[in-house]
Amino acid sequence: MKINIKNVAEKSGFSTATVSRVLRNYPGVREKTRKKILNTIAALDYEVNAVARSLRQKKTYSIGIIVGNVLSQFYSVIAKSVEDTANKYGYNVILCNGDEDSEKELKYLRILKSNRVDGIVLTPTGKNSAYVQHLINSGTKVVLLDRLIKGINCDAVLVDNAIGAYKAVRYLIEQGYRKIGIVNGYLDRTTGAERLKGYLQALQESGITKNDNLIKIGNFKKESGKRLTQELLEQSNKPEAIFVTNIDMSIGALIAIKEKNLTIPDDIGIVCFDDSEWAPIINPPITVVKQPVYQLGSLAAELLIKKIEDGEKELDHKPGIVTLKTELVVRNSTMKKIK
Repeated sequence: MKINIKNVAEKSGFSTATVSRVLRNYPGVREKTRKKILNTIAALDYEVNAVARSLRQKKTYSIGIIVGNVLSQFYSVIAKSVEDTANKYGYNVILCNGDEDSEKELKYLRILKSNRVDGIVLTPTGKNSAYVQHLINSGTKVVLLDRLIKGINCDAVLVDNAIGAYKAVRYLIEQGYRKIGIVNGYLDRTTGAERLKGYLQALQESGITKNDNLIKIGNFKKESGKRLTQELLEQSNKPEAIFVTNIDMSIGALIAIKEKNLTIPDDIGIVCFDDSEWAPIINPPITVVKQPVYQLGSLAAELLIKKIEDGEKELDHKPGIVTLKTELVVRNSTMKKIK
């Protein structure tokens, strides 16, 4: 006789729902109950038929995550936190590298839909709003991470980008810097637009006139950070300090500064949006706007799984935005010498 979940439920004395929760390692099951069900599963030599289960329950217990750059430390932490949280609730994760490319993003969105994932955590390029709306309309649960999509009413988990950028630039000004450059990413991503907004607000409030030559726009990648920093350092009106708006471009910026044989902070100050394991240990340690990166991913996964588990009740759900706070961590890269 082929053993199924009903046999396990009858033998253990618990409902099929409770057995299912144990099989998925779902939290909230008493340890005594869990042990008895696991012993019953072992005694009956029961193995889950994932395909049959997904057809029966119309769920695959899998979610997708599309990140902007899988090589980035920021996104690797995001991916781990999403996976850790999903596994806690018995869900598997399919990781996709969107690579800040709207065509790749669309390809992966289609692949995830064809694989019948129960939901998607998406760091969007903002270029595929029509297809994202189609996914939502067709019942696929979506949570946006780190960025919004214009015109899409969807749950999202973000950080206070504009406030974080404002605090960083305001601190530079308080330290005596006046010519402050910015190395920023795509302005059609809300992260880039908001961080530029915070930079400009700090200048304006301090009575510093915006200088377009000190504003460099790239693509959030290391090579872009290096090239744009080189442009800032090679112009006649060089900045006294640079605000770099993500950790990957910061690596490129530091390489460019080193290649120019400039000393931080004596020759130039630098502050980076987002922290890293290396930022506090290099010489000098780098001042950063610290994001709660792990929490960002785990909250997005929690929210997505709640939407999936709520099922029909989700129909009355009004999408909301959770915005986490950033923290300015002051280190020696912004200690301007008084001349």
